[in-house]
Amino acid sequence: MTKLKFLLINPNSSREMTEEIRHNINNVYSEEKELSFTIEYFTGPCESPMQISNFETSIQSLKACLPYLVGNSELPSYYQKFDGILVCCFSDHPLVDELINIAKQDNWNVPVVGLLNSSIQFCTLLNDKTFSIITSNKEWVNILNESVTNNFISERIKRKNLWKGTVSTDLEVLQLHSNENFEKIVSIIETENINRLNSDVIILGCAGFSGLKDNLTKRFAIKNIIFVDTVILGLNILVMMAKSN
Repeated sequence: MTKLKFLLINPNSSREMTEEIRHNINNVYSEEKELSFTIEYFTGPCESPMQISNFETSIQSLKACLPYLVGNSELPSYYQKFDGILVCCFSDHPLVDELINIAKQDNWNVPVVGLLNSSIQFCTLLNDKTFSIITSNKEWVNILNESVTNNFISERIKRKNLWKGTVSTDLEVLQLHSNENFEKIVSIIETENINRLNSDVIILGCAGFSGLKDNLTKRFAIKNIIFVDTVILGLNILVMMAKSN
C-alpha cells in the first residue's frame, strides 16, 4: 500500500529547530514497526526570521515561505505533492489559512493543520479539564490569549472557566531546548500554570518545547498533569485527516 506523504513546515529559518522536531518525531515513533506515512521537512528560507516572536515576524515568515510552497510545481516543497501539511509554529500563523484558501481555490483536497488550533480543540474534548499554555517570550501572552478566546473556544468552555490563559517562560524560542533552562521552565510551570492557574492540562506552546513532554510528565507525575506536545498531536491529527480523505 502506498504510504501517505506529509510536509512539516518550520516557517522560521532555524535548521536547528527543524532538526529538534525531526529528532522528537523519530523518538516518538521509534517503536513502530512500519509507519503508514513518510515526512519531508521544510525550513523557512534565509528571508524568514530565525524565530517567530510576534505578529510581524509571522507575516515575514509567511511572505518568505509561500513562494516555495505554491505556484511552481517543480519545487520539491510544492504543496500538491503531499497528502497533508503541518505548520509547526504555535500561533494562529497566517500560513495555515493561506494554504487552506489556496487549496480551495485550486480545488485541491489536502488537510492543513496548525499547532494552536489543533491543541486547543484537543483540550476542549478532555472531560472538563482546565488547561493553559506555557510559551516562550512575553510578547506571546496577549497574542495567544486573544487568539484562543476570540477564535478557538466555545461559550461552554468560557462559562465553565476551563481555559486558564497563557504563561511566559521569558525565554526566546531557541533557548527553550537548552538543558540549562529546564529547571527554570519547571519552576515557572509549577508556580504559574499549576499553582496559580490550577491547570490540569498544560499545552507546550512552542515548537521549541519539542521533546520535553516526557521529562516534564515525569517531573510532575505526582500531580497527574497532562502535557500536550503540540507537534506530535498535530501530526497524529494530520494522519487521521489524511486517511479519511
